[in-house]
Amino acid sequence: MKRWSRAVKYGLLLVMLLAWLPVCQAQEKDQRFEITSTLEELYGAEQAEKFREIQEPDASITWQVYRPSHPGDEPPGLLVYVSPTRSGSMDGRWTKVLDEYNLAYIAADRSGNRVPVTRRMVLATSSIYAAKQQFEIDEKRIYVSGFSGGGRVASFLSRQYPAVFSGAIFICGVDFWNEDVIRDMDRVLNNRYVFVTGSRDFNLNETRMVYNKYLKAGAKNSLLEVESGMSHELPSAKTLATALDFLDRR
Repeated sequence: MKRWSRAVKYGLLLVMLLAWLPVCQAQEKDQRFEITSTLEELYGAEQAEKFREIQEPDASITWQVYRPSHPGDEPPGLLVYVSPTRSGSMDGRWTKVLDEYNLAYIAADRSGNRVPVTRRMVLATSSIYAAKQQFEIDEKRIYVSGFSGGGRVASFLSRQYPAVFSGAIFICGVDFWNEDVIRDMDRVLNNRYVFVTGSRDFNLNETRMVYNKYLKAGAKNSLLEVESGMSHELPSAKTLATALDFLDRR
């Protein structure tokens, strides 16, 4: 419980910073690229110092980014992904789906399951700031996702910061919430959630159980997707498309 309390404290500070962070003009870039920055560069020295316990203000952070190709002038939404491994690289099968749904992707490197939850949370939330310094995003379409242990972190982020993440995709890993530490339960219940698992995933039963708990608690905008033949792995492009279609129904 102590680690989650610390995560809430740091997350609230990040959400406050998000309110005043300026949006930079979109820049022409390759669709796949890296962003390397520090908390000091993102927030300024004074604010970054508040995170020193979990991230040195001048330590470099690298995020893997995919910016979709799309027609027109509509800014893309943003899928913040929490990886269970050291790499934040995107599954290549997802490229066309993100293009179709006009959704950018960002994930921190070195944010896997062996990294403390508080640091993973800061890296994930800070990715929004990093992305906004490179291109404009649709802030009404910021979603969080993660696989396995990353899905559990994503479930924490989505329920603690529902004003930031309007939807979430939990892939083969999800935890139910502790209502005592949720500040805006009404918004949590009104947001949209997709629970993705496979017919051969060892987390299938747990994922189904947590999904049912969400429904029972009043989170009616929840969807369970069980991909046939899938084990403990990332889902197909088709399943991702189904999940994004559900999240976009606002």
